[in-house]
Amino acid sequence: MPINPDMLLNKDLEEVEGYWSEERIILYNIAVGSSQDPMNKSDLKFTVGPSPKVLPSFAACIYPMESVFSIIGSEGLEVSMTSLLHGEQKLTIHKDIPSSGKAIARSKITAVEDYIKFGSVTIKSDLYMDNDKIATSESVMLFIGEGGFGAKPKKKDRVTSPKTDPQKVLEYKTLDNQAILYRVPSGDNNPLHVDPDFAKVAGFEKPILHGLCTYGITCKKLIESEFSNDPSRVSEISARFSGPVTPGNTLLINVWNQDSYTIANVIEKETNSVVLKDFIVKPR
Repeated sequence: MPINPDMLLNKDLEEVEGYWSEERIILYNIAVGSSQDPMNKSDLKFTVGPSPKVLPSFAACIYPMESVFSIIGSEGLEVSMTSLLHGEQKLTIHKDIPSSGKAIARSKITAVEDYIKFGSVTIKSDLYMDNDKIATSESVMLFIGEGGFGAKPKKKDRVTSPKTDPQKVLEYKTLDNQAILYRVPSGDNNPLHVDPDFAKVAGFEKPILHGLCTYGITCKKLIESEFSNDPSRVSEISARFSGPVTPGNTLLINVWNQDSYTIANVIEKETNSVVLKDFIVKPR
């Protein structure tokens, strides 16, 4: 079978190193919307060195995406890259991420689930600097059309957004070349986001924005709006990816502040489609 849970579950992935520089942090911050308004003095701490501030969403980029891609097509996961979609992403920040450094990612496949129409594989990565755990990433990868292997999903307790009107709505217009800007500092070279021919094979009219770029934009806008533009006040972020974003379109971020967290849904204005569900930010 293309997805074999017996071979994948609890499998340790190859330990990898991730490197980043101040220049990469600045490029990442720009790629997710920092200093879009050049007169916003508060944003200069993200886009002008030395020691630019690091957004918690950058932790998802420390573990190289090539390491995820490398297991696709291997024994137990004999599927095509074109079937891959990012389903969910959770990041827990244990310590402030410095503006440059090197981290070791120790990763394991912690869940393999059959949703009939697609298969789901969860990868948990602990990121260490000098043996200190700085962050934990939990990524859910979906493989469309690759279900039917019989691993019943576990019931999940989910926090969902209120049914009431949002307390506020934030707006961000993406750039036509946003995916190209994001590609380099993120390290995500999936051709789905830059190659028109590959995007058509995958069923899209044109390349789509990286889900983690939408995730990073939302993270930045919420920190700016609800956490005084201070990323050190955030301990955890998580969201479910629910639809593609076309570069150049506008994101509407519907926000609710709850007792112990902030939650948001993100809508692509032009299509009225929800593209991120239940984006949760927890404070320290």
